[in-house]
Amino acid sequence: MAGAAFERLRAIMGEPAYTPAQVPWELAPAELGVQLPSDYRAFIDLYGAVNLNGEWGLTAPVRTRPDGTPNGFADWRTRSDGELRELVHGEDEFWDQDHTPVFPDPGGLLSWAVNSNHAHCCWLTTGPDPDRWPVAVFDCGGLDGALDVHEGGFAQFVTTVLTGGYAHQDELLVTPTPGGWQPPRPPWTPGYDWDGTNWGARYGVEGWTAERWSDRTAALTMPWRRS
Repeated sequence: MAGAAFERLRAIMGEPAYTPAQVPWELAPAELGVQLPSDYRAFIDLYGAVNLNGEWGLTAPVRTRPDGTPNGFADWRTRSDGELRELVHGEDEFWDQDHTPVFPDPGGLLSWAVNSNHAHCCWLTTGPDPDRWPVAVFDCGGLDGALDVHEGGFAQFVTTVLTGGYAHQDELLVTPTPGGWQPPRPPWTPGYDWDGTNWGARYGVEGWTAERWSDRTAALTMPWRRS
């Protein structure tokens, strides 16, 4: 069960006006090596991948990718064991500290979101129950190479960030400045789903920043969310 934390997050996000392709989560244990937390699965089943505040991308498994990388959950495992491991170990060496474990190492980091500042939000895959995995933010400003660990899981952490309760808020969401270089942006925009459908492209709002949106004024009305 996704639980009360997911329902609070769902109330903040609102009901989507689209229906993403459902992820075959039953494949995760064999292809990824673990099942993923139930609140995350419920979120992806309802919204697919999303981009929060034009800055913070919550990722999702996808059946196929055009670049030839492994598909589905195997893609997540490969990227964690390659790209994320290289990034984490590079930072560890910079700060002259022991290597942080990265999934599939026991208790290692498994990323579920990243922003343009390369701040990765991950699970610490400690223990057999994914619903008890804490969230760890890696490479967030001012942490000096340390992990910022939060108990409570995916939905609770995302809700904390969206409601202004996270100490490194600006590192994840990059608050727009009225009249400044950061234009206004909607709270969230849709991304892709398991079948590779890009729901953001269908609404003309794909991409990281508002400068890349085809119709900024229309985008701010959030037609992809039911009121």
